[in-house]
Amino acid sequence: MTIRSMRPVAHDETLLARLFVSLETAVLERTDRIDTFSLRGTAPAWWVRIFGSITSTAAIRPGERSPFLKQFFAEAEQNWTQNADGISRSGPWTERDQQGQVLHLEATALVVDSRQLLLVARLGADFEQTRETLQRAREQALRHTEATKSHARAESRLTTRLSKSEGLRDDLLGVLQELGLATILTDGQGQITFVSDEAARLLGLSPDVRGAIWEQVPSCSRKDRDAIRTRLRRPPAERQDPLTLRLETDNPRWLDMTVSQHPLQGEKRILFFHDTTEVHDLRRLLDEKARFHDLVGSSPSMVQVYQLVRDVARVDATVLIEGETGTGKELIARAIHLSSARKHGPFIAANCAGLTDSLLGSQLFGHKRGAFTGAVSDQAGLFESADGGTVFLDEIGDIPLNVQTSLLRVLQEKEITRLGESKPRKMNVRVLAATHHHLSEDVVRGTFRADLLYRIRVARIQLPPLRDRRDDIPLLASAFLGQIRATMGKGVDQISPEALRLLLTYTWPGNVRELKSAIEFAAISCKGQRIGMTDLPPEISQSQPGAHAPTIVPFGGHDERTQLLRALDHVGGNRSEAAKLLGVSRATLYRRLADHHIDIPR
Repeated sequence: MTIRSMRPVAHDETLLARLFVSLETAVLERTDRIDTFSLRGTAPAWWVRIFGSITSTAAIRPGERSPFLKQFFAEAEQNWTQNADGISRSGPWTERDQQGQVLHLEATALVVDSRQLLLVARLGADFEQTRETLQRAREQALRHTEATKSHARAESRLTTRLSKSEGLRDDLLGVLQELGLATILTDGQGQITFVSDEAARLLGLSPDVRGAIWEQVPSCSRKDRDAIRTRLRRPPAERQDPLTLRLETDNPRWLDMTVSQHPLQGEKRILFFHDTTEVHDLRRLLDEKARFHDLVGSSPSMVQVYQLVRDVARVDATVLIEGETGTGKELIARAIHLSSARKHGPFIAANCAGLTDSLLGSQLFGHKRGAFTGAVSDQAGLFESADGGTVFLDEIGDIPLNVQTSLLRVLQEKEITRLGESKPRKMNVRVLAATHHHLSEDVVRGTFRADLLYRIRVARIQLPPLRDRRDDIPLLASAFLGQIRATMGKGVDQISPEALRLLLTYTWPGNVRELKSAIEFAAISCKGQRIGMTDLPPEISQSQPGAHAPTIVPFGGHDERTQLLRALDHVGGNRSEAAKLLGVSRATLYRRLADHHIDIPR
């Protein structure tokens, strides 16, 4: 849509205003300041839910409510001040209204008749379309499963019919053609004696293929040919599962091949083929929809997290990633880095828990030779090493107060000073931080600086615990099993329905990290190709739905002393085990025990 003028006649302005309202778009005109606007026409209903009710004469400063929009104003300033004919677009971002509902918005800055305009539109169809695509894919996959069962029944009927026949070749071939199955018959030497019309179509074979050695005929890889040869030599009882082949033709296809013994002549083989190309395409589509960088999940909460990652990756603001231990906070940080303009720069992660003040300060900011005992040479810190890239500060809630002061200056001044030096050094890094603490409560207790909290919490992402997104457990378990199969070389490729049911009902106090460990344990214990209930760790295999050992997560809050005592009581006073149960380092546990004056005899 091209806007030629915003003031033709009163009737046209009224019509244009109604049009923008129907398109759920707010039209604002910039006044004398970069971040001050006035409304043109009527504000859409969603605008009121986010920014409050306004009049056409009121001054509006939407950047105070939306940090993302404020950042966009700076990008659009050149377009506005030069009265350029171009259009600046922000790209999609998300906001929450007063009821907590997530809205997807996009802003456009332009100049019309020397009037500096801002259009803010609501986007609403993208996620719905994605969910509909996934639903259609699942439904098609289910239909394919039913079709596969139907083929299996047809094969069973065929084998029964052949066993009752008198071995007349013409009858056998007529039955195969009548059923419309893709079938090939071979003799005892593996030479093709019959090819059904459907098999010739699927495999692209010509009528003169009869007499050729079967495994040399299809256009597939050497690995697939070797698998075919091995399958044909196995006893009938050991070749029940389908063998998946990939035809390397101009139009690549996937086929499932099953091998049956001839009912009357045991040395001969009957090969059945089913075209599974559509299923593989659907699986690929589902996998793409369920993955975002190294993150796995398609639940609504994870889809929302993916969108937040895209939003914050567009700007260079500091981000605080919150969530329980084991939810994947570092993976989120890496996804932000790889989605941002800094993706070609370094990504350096530092775990702030468990280090002393001097070691943490030296690790972050570097040191000069002789700055402390053991400093035998000059050493650059993580901030210097990450120049042009991203620094990820994991467990930032465990940073000692004196290091917090230095870190605050780094974030404010964009420069660091090595330990033992007085001259600051400029830096160009983006800072991402993560914690499982409630930092607002730490501020009240005096263990975390309020000004540092406000500096790192420019944008925030809250990761849901695994128990709140159980729909993702099958996807995660399958992804972990694939990784383990590749690294261990074991042929474990399935999880039984009974074992999956236990995985879905377990409470997962260790979240995704615990799930990965459980799948590794089960793959090592499994003696076959399918993980069963008894292969899972005891705490899972012996658990009842909803009945799990005392879980103390998330750690922190007004009842922290009670949590500490419960954890110590549960592990018999063992401090190392209590720290593991609470998901914190031993150093953090000791500080918390001292804060609450809890003394456990050694």
